Amino acid sequence: MIRVLDKKTADKIAAGEVIDRPVSIVKELVENSLDAGASSITIEIREGGCSYIRITDDGCGIEGDEAETAFLRHATSKITSEQDLETIGTLGFRGEALASICAVSRVEMITKRADAKAGKRLLVEGSSVLENSVCGCPDGTTITVKDLFFNVPARYKFLNSEGAEARRIIDFASRIALAYPDVRFSVINGSKNVFTTPGRGDIRAAIISVYGADIGNDLIPVDKTAEGFTLKGFVSGPGTSMPSRNRQVFCVNGRIVASGVMERALDRAYSERLFTGRFPVAFLFLAMPPEKLDVNIHPTKREIRFDDNGEVEDFVQMAVRDALMSQEAIPQIRSTGRKREKTESGEQITFSRPSLKTSPDSIKDGELSYNGEETSERSKASETPRTEEKFDINNILSNLRESRSSGTRVQDVVIPEEKPKPFDFDSLELVGTLFNTYIAAQSGDVFYLIDQHAAHERVFYEKLMSLYNSRDKMMQQMLIPLSFSVSADVTASEDMWITGVTEMGYSVEYFGNNTYLVREIPAFMEQPEAESFLRDLFDEFAQKPDLTNRAVLEKIIRRSCKSAVKAGDVLSDEESRELFRQLKCCDNPFSCPHGRPTFIRMTRHEIERMFKRV
Repeated sequence: MIRVLDKKTADKIAAGEVIDRPVSIVKELVENSLDAGASSITIEIREGGCSYIRITDDGCGIEGDEAETAFLRHATSKITSEQDLETIGTLGFRGEALASICAVSRVEMITKRADAKAGKRLLVEGSSVLENSVCGCPDGTTITVKDLFFNVPARYKFLNSEGAEARRIIDFASRIALAYPDVRFSVINGSKNVFTTPGRGDIRAAIISVYGADIGNDLIPVDKTAEGFTLKGFVSGPGTSMPSRNRQVFCVNGRIVASGVMERALDRAYSERLFTGRFPVAFLFLAMPPEKLDVNIHPTKREIRFDDNGEVEDFVQMAVRDALMSQEAIPQIRSTGRKREKTESGEQITFSRPSLKTSPDSIKDGELSYNGEETSERSKASETPRTEEKFDINNILSNLRESRSSGTRVQDVVIPEEKPKPFDFDSLELVGTLFNTYIAAQSGDVFYLIDQHAAHERVFYEKLMSLYNSRDKMMQQMLIPLSFSVSADVTASEDMWITGVTEMGYSVEYFGNNTYLVREIPAFMEQPEAESFLRDLFDEFAQKPDLTNRAVLEKIIRRSCKSAVKAGDVLSDEESRELFRQLKCCDNPFSCPHGRPTFIRMTRHEIERMFKRV
């Protein structure tokens, strides 16, 4: 027999798609607060959010006579017709959050609009309204959720420990706080304040408040606008990496998302800059025309779909690569202690290390440890008068909507922020070498050390790959051919490597008895260099001979750069200058093929601090 389910049962089933754990409730309520224009949001949880969640904001509030309607399924103020789905500019739009939350918990909502004399208080339990009364309260909305899954015990048993659920909530709050640096976020777990962001539009200050100064101070700004896309944020230099992606935050039009497209773009941008298995730190915020993406493909809106994945991936990769080619991308030596630097105007800016000892994702069982002067130290960090990188996603989205209605091109919308400066090789003056290993250079008040081995490896690698990709092979003929004896398995797999070696600029032919003759070598190599490289290459072929695979080819070449200049090799001034000139011509001059930096820098101010001159 087919029958229509009653409302309560249907609501519980529908809630299962939206609310699967406490963090889902926090996400939906915080997004509602942001859509309401809140400038301050407080998140309070107890027992991992399983027993108690309270979200307080100072947003626009809800009209008293509409408060009860807000708990009905598909009741929303954010869209009015199906045409609005083509250009969604809000975080929420389906009208399912409050209905789904109250279907599986006990909810209290207190709300008031600024023009109202009194607020409204509603008690809702399992989709049933128990109380609707007038009350006195501040402007904004406070929603308290208690006893999650009290009426669906089967769902409760699938939750993890309280500590694990708390970590999920803190991780979400950390990410959303970075996407909205103009909003002051406070997160309270039990009786402990986890973090509070300044809320003054400075994204770097927000990062420091959440993740600490060790990460926040050395990030490289990303800022690019082109063809309707704007990407802002920060990434780490090649010298800083993580063993996982948990320090990568992606935001699209103000929505924190999991995006394989942006992950691939980031990986491509850092190709050959990081060791295998290491990942960069990235906080990237993309603004784009809403009609070019679909945010309605997942019940929790965690995933989105771009109209053109390749367009987005190429844009993000280009923006990050531009940042990695800036002078900020070169690792900087810093003196220990408090970090003080001078801006171009001469103003000194100071950072204090936040007192939080652990990062949000390292909290165990929901507990955090602090030093004794928690509040004062945190306030110092958040009130640092650093030059601010203003970033307001609400303003960007507003400009995008206005540009469509006014006919203004999106790329003409100007968002003031200091962009990273490209690195200027021509400004460097070589001043000598240290330990027959490091080439010293100076530019203004900045001192550089260049690792001659890493630099030559980079030059060597790019020349070989360029020759491999070029149709015209620049080769030089040997007066006396080079002879190489190889193992039998290398000879047996000749068809897997012979073409690749030829493409690199070698002329190789089989002579018999597992011996090969080389009659021509790449034009840019000296004979000892070419011979050493090929011997290393044959050694690698014994393990992975397949040069028909481009990824394997690049890896083998990287591992076979042993013929590059070594640490301790004596270079004349002219040789040092020639190596520097060749490094300047590389596509990626800042790291060797293995991911190690070729440059490090140190400012005059840091040196003077070490000598206690300042």
